[in-house]
Amino acid sequence: MKRFCSRALAAVTAAAMLGAGSSALAAEGTSGISVQLDGQTLAFTDAAPEARDGRTFLPVRAVFEAMGAQVSYDAASGAVTAVRDGTTVTMTLGSTEASLTQDGVTTPVVMDVAPYAHDNRTYVPVRFAAQAFGCIVGWDADDQTVILIDTEKLLSDTIARYDFTLLEQYLAYGQQYSAGIWDVEAAFDASLALGSALTGYDAAPITVDGDLTGTVADGTQMDASIALRMDLQALLESLMEGAEGGMSTADTALLDSLATEGITMDIRGDLESGQLYFHFGGEFMTTALGTAENTWFSMDMAQMYAALGMNYSALMSAAAGDVDYTALLSTLLALSVTEPTDKDTAYAELSAAVDLAAQLLRDDAWTVSGDDRILHYALEQDGAAVDLTFTLTLDGEAVTAYDLAAEVTAADPDSGMAVSLSVAEAMDADGNMTANLSMDMGDMMSMTMDMTGAYTQGTAAPETQPPAGAEVADLGASVTEPAPEPTQLPQ
Repeated sequence: MKRFCSRALAAVTAAAMLGAGSSALAAEGTSGISVQLDGQTLAFTDAAPEARDGRTFLPVRAVFEAMGAQVSYDAASGAVTAVRDGTTVTMTLGSTEASLTQDGVTTPVVMDVAPYAHDNRTYVPVRFAAQAFGCIVGWDADDQTVILIDTEKLLSDTIARYDFTLLEQYLAYGQQYSAGIWDVEAAFDASLALGSALTGYDAAPITVDGDLTGTVADGTQMDASIALRMDLQALLESLMEGAEGGMSTADTALLDSLATEGITMDIRGDLESGQLYFHFGGEFMTTALGTAENTWFSMDMAQMYAALGMNYSALMSAAAGDVDYTALLSTLLALSVTEPTDKDTAYAELSAAVDLAAQLLRDDAWTVSGDDRILHYALEQDGAAVDLTFTLTLDGEAVTAYDLAAEVTAADPDSGMAVSLSVAEAMDADGNMTANLSMDMGDMMSMTMDMTGAYTQGTAAPETQPPAGAEVADLGASVTEPAPEPTQLPQ
């Protein structure tokens, strides 16, 4: 229950954190540099922080152990290893190459400076050392203080103070579609209009419509077909009005095909292994790709994520609801929080912002109306306003339906341009879903999108491989090297 709260906190806290400060463990050394962790000062007894070549280095054992990590040193290899809560960080003296192991997956990391030894103590670059365990790092130049905040600890401590039963029930509701076989169908349409600020006049809108049908098994195996039609001709004709020559007959024919026949895409695969297959159809797409009709493209998602230094298995665990959302939200905070610069206020401000977000989502923040539980959140700040209402419908202790509506408005103080965004999403007890998005950016652009669909219990497992006789080309390999010749599957 506690870990899911962190996931739900992300949306509220990330917004609340913009402009919030942070802090951490503090230490004063002969170099004049202090270190602060979670608002507390650490006194280094036998090794002080050091500054070298414009970088701050910390004695690894003192800082990591203060963060709750176990530290070991291998004199033969010069490797320093720190372990905390399933995360292992390994660095080697004199080398900028390090490694980070999480959930059994090891990722190589290159630091901008190397650790070193001084007076029989190992020193590591402060930013890498702290961020490896999810800390936010800042610098108070006036007080020569490194500011660190252990967001994972702050979040877990905050979450432990409240109950989030309703959010946990909502998670359980969503996970029902990750077990068994489900048939999915959806239809959508959208319109995008470019305003005079971009085109010089009110251009004709782009219209899009399409549908999706498919089957999902256990939330990972999938077989889906998407048809998408897009009418660009009116827009392009208006943009090219007066241009010499205009569009060619071939171009016009392709645009007509895009608007009537459209683009089709078939997707098959198994998300657990990360192996996906794609097939594109329609005259517009096959002309653009220059491929044969029976060509399928393969993509190894796990391999691609590994090449980017990302953990695919952790992503899949998150999708299945088995992730430590405290650690995930810690990463989100590190990306969204302004780097702290005041040691005296940083930790208190961030702590208050996280606590406020938690209070907005705790059980007693919801109002009761019959079988509904309603969460309402409104905020106005610096010319922007957010209004969100989230409604859960319960049958006993089980969530059977939900409804989410959000409105965001903002105005640019310099240009005066007003921006509005409206989002609505709902699913009823029978698995029927609706969604709507509309956005208006004045004379820049406007957009609307509507979707309806449904989940129904299925009986036939999805096909996860291309059909027999298909030619398969590795889409991932073509990113770094010439695309290989397709290989033909056995008949």
